Amino acid sequence: MTCRKLKKVLTCNDFDVETVSKVVLEALFFKAETSYSQRAIASEAANVSFSHYVERAYKYRPVKIVEFEQPRQQCVVYLDLKREECAHLFPAGKVYSQVFHLGGQGFFFSAHCNMDQQSSFHSFRLFLGMQERGSVTFTVDYEFAARAKPTEDYVIKYKGNYKFMGGKAVGYRNLFGIPWTLFMSEESNYFINGVLHIRAELTVRQ
Repeated sequence: MTCRKLKKVLTCNDFDVETVSKVVLEALFFKAETSYSQRAIASEAANVSFSHYVERAYKYRPVKIVEFEQPRQQCVVYLDLKREECAHLFPAGKVYSQVFHLGGQGFFFSAHCNMDQQSSFHSFRLFLGMQERGSVTFTVDYEFAARAKPTEDYVIKYKGNYKFMGGKAVGYRNLFGIPWTLFMSEESNYFINGVLHIRAELTVRQ
């Protein structure tokens, strides 16, 4: 369940308060774990007769967020995509993240397999969109990064600033600067234990 739905369960009067509090807190702690730890916990739980830890089929991919109010409104957003999820994007698929908020505005990521018109090869495309439509304008400093081998540290791919207007998006048609076949290959530098780790740092420009 999403965090939003878990909050609704927590405040619902149809369940025993003590039981619901225990189960919801257990689920929230599980969500806070790294992907590797989640898989380990789920694997252990699978050995018992009943397990809470069944990964849901997300329509929108979950993100993890660290938010700051001071000295400036800022958030760091983490999006993880499994290799098989990326494989399903070829040749023209899309996947969207859950909405997250910064400065009172809703944002989301969209990942695509994109055909580069100039070079005529497919590549991994990542865009950041603002949910609000209409006359709202919002300027954000952004930085896109991804974990890469051999160090497995986050490596900055692009940074800049963008003035959002309702329904607009900013991003890159070839985030990694390589063809899709190299991005998806077994020798790819960007899949670590079968997971692509993307990070975006967003700051509201004063």
